[in-house]
Amino acid sequence: MMVISERKESESDDGILYLTGEIVDSDAERTYKQIIDYNREGKVDRIQLIINSPGGLVEAGFAIIDIIEWSRIPVHTTGIGRLASAALLIFMAGAPGRRILTARTTVLSHRFSGIVWGNHSQLIASRKEQDLLHERIVDHYLRYSGIKTREELERDLLRDVDTWLSAEEAVRYGLADAVEVRMSRQPEVK
Repeated sequence: MMVISERKESESDDGILYLTGEIVDSDAERTYKQIIDYNREGKVDRIQLIINSPGGLVEAGFAIIDIIEWSRIPVHTTGIGRLASAALLIFMAGAPGRRILTARTTVLSHRFSGIVWGNHSQLIASRKEQDLLHERIVDHYLRYSGIKTREELERDLLRDVDTWLSAEEAVRYGLADAVEVRMSRQPEVK
């Protein structure tokens, strides 16, 4: 289950949202409604979306992406822990130059998977949406990464097996802009 930080009117609001857990329709709706609210209120100059997720429904992810692209307020994205599948797609849509990974973030890129059921005719009809969804994903990568061709994308990131990347590799592919490497040392206890 995805957890979204709840905003309270009485709290000081600095534009930070958290997106964690599996991405499903109801929680995705909460995320994009919060982005819409920030735009309506106009009280922040940026939205910081911190993501740690194994992914989930790619359509729910694209709903969040659509609102990130619509937002007049830039949405900065920070990946922590794990950015997998649909979560990576959301992360990639962040404001250019403001897609930051922490050094220990694990990144997963892969072809989508799903379950389809129905009679033979329904299965054949559902193939069109599966093909359209794959094309949306390909287009998204080509728009938001450093990958320039479909061939390169399918060879390196949308392979038939999962592609696990370090934060540094994600930057090399243009999926992220930078790796945050802050070393905070606690004073030694004597």
